[in-house]
Amino acid sequence: MPSKRTLLGISILILTGLIFYVIVGPELGKQGLDLNETKSKVLSDVKAQKEYVNKTAKWMEEEGEQDIGYFHPPLDDSKSIDQRKDVLNYFVTGLLENDLDIFLSSFNPESISKDLFKSNVQDKVLVAEDIMERISRKNQIEDIKYKIKKGKINTEFNKISVTITYKDKEKAAFILDIKPVIDSHHEGESVYVITTSVWNIIEKIESSCSLVKKFDRNEK
Repeated sequence: MPSKRTLLGISILILTGLIFYVIVGPELGKQGLDLNETKSKVLSDVKAQKEYVNKTAKWMEEEGEQDIGYFHPPLDDSKSIDQRKDVLNYFVTGLLENDLDIFLSSFNPESISKDLFKSNVQDKVLVAEDIMERISRKNQIEDIKYKIKKGKINTEFNKISVTITYKDKEKAAFILDIKPVIDSHHEGESVYVITTSVWNIIEKIESSCSLVKKFDRNEK
């Protein structure tokens, strides 16, 4: 029969393991996002898309075509197979480049529209700029880790777990709910968009950073 000292030691090990899992567990399996590579890829894609749209619009004007929705850039063979990561890339690049168009394009139009109109500020551009500033904490993003959530039998969830580390070393973790939007003109083609409310993201970030500051003050 184990002694009381042995039982106490086992209890301490179990408790330590539980504490470690609570603190570190959510971060296990997350991958680092190369910020420079992500920006370069997205900005290159956006440039190609704009060029294609301009050429298409010119062609349509010359030919008298009306349905611009039918014409679209050809699929890029180098594009990520998992479109879930692509929507994260656009979300992050919008923040890093302080580019409102790229940032907003990563969201479901209906969701982001509702979020913008939750503010009493009449100029919705100012609202969107404030949202970006609060998520990036005034351009302080230093590192991002992410994990595409998995369900039973390794099936994919439409959720991305994200952890942002800021230049002041504070961290914030949140979940991005995403969904595919099908191109009505091209069967089988889709892109993912974020449906999580930006206000929920901001709440997670600001509450996490506030907790860190509170602990820092208590230690001094």
